[in-house]
Amino acid sequence: MRTLVLRPLSTVGLLLLGLLVLRVAIWPKSGKRFAEAHRGAVVLFGDSHADDVQLEEVPRFSASAQDLVVSWMYMRALHEARTEDSELKVVVLTVWPYKFGPIAEKRLTGMWQDDHWGSSAFGAAAPVVRWSDLLRPELPWRYRWRLFLNAAQLERVRSLMGFACQDNPVGPDYRVSLGTRARSEPWFADATVSRWAFSKILSLSERAGWELVLLEHPLHPIFQDQVHPVAMADYTATMEAAAEHPRVHYLALGHDSVAPWAFRDFHHLTCEGGVHVSGHLQPLLDRLRK
Repeated sequence: MRTLVLRPLSTVGLLLLGLLVLRVAIWPKSGKRFAEAHRGAVVLFGDSHADDVQLEEVPRFSASAQDLVVSWMYMRALHEARTEDSELKVVVLTVWPYKFGPIAEKRLTGMWQDDHWGSSAFGAAAPVVRWSDLLRPELPWRYRWRLFLNAAQLERVRSLMGFACQDNPVGPDYRVSLGTRARSEPWFADATVSRWAFSKILSLSERAGWELVLLEHPLHPIFQDQVHPVAMADYTATMEAAAEHPRVHYLALGHDSVAPWAFRDFHHLTCEGGVHVSGHLQPLLDRLRK
């Protein structure tokens, strides 16, 4: 019995020690990146869509399939690294309906995913996770446990992404089928964790005094034709409601009519698609930076 009690406690203790050592070891480098980001006017956050954004020399804190909880943690770390002479004015966050979709919300339960998303995403969150995050009741206990476990082990910590456009467009006969839930259920109402994280992002942005740009890329018509209309309406209403705040700007390009060769799949862009986005984003950034 004594062994049954001591072994789990020892394991937890070692993980806690590992997380502490991890923070001590990696924070100087991570903290420097956040401090340096305050030397410019714009910072970019998001998932793989951020890799399609043609903003040269703009600091970016993004990773493939990065969820809104981790994006909020990175934004929080950026805010805490602010300096008196900070020049930061604008934060850009890539958004699209599936950030609140069935796949995203399933990942946020913390349940094991066949694509090993959890270990890579939580490992990438290691520099910004706090002890208090492990006690947040808004986050499922599995999510908190795996966040703690993977962060403490520094599992799959990856370098953050940078811009590198790709030219491998889909053809005119491109076909893809969305998941059953995405097509047949009003899934946005079930996105409790994603919507909570999004509200935290909005609150943090307001507190920091940032201009927040919600950047939505063009989406292939095949997505628009299949996705559940009620879920899409709920998503759009949420983005538009956020943009009612004078410092939040929703760049809604999802329904933009662009050439088929602007897409690499139904939501990632080629170089030409990136140029289309830049044509809308850059004038907005120029105005907000003044």
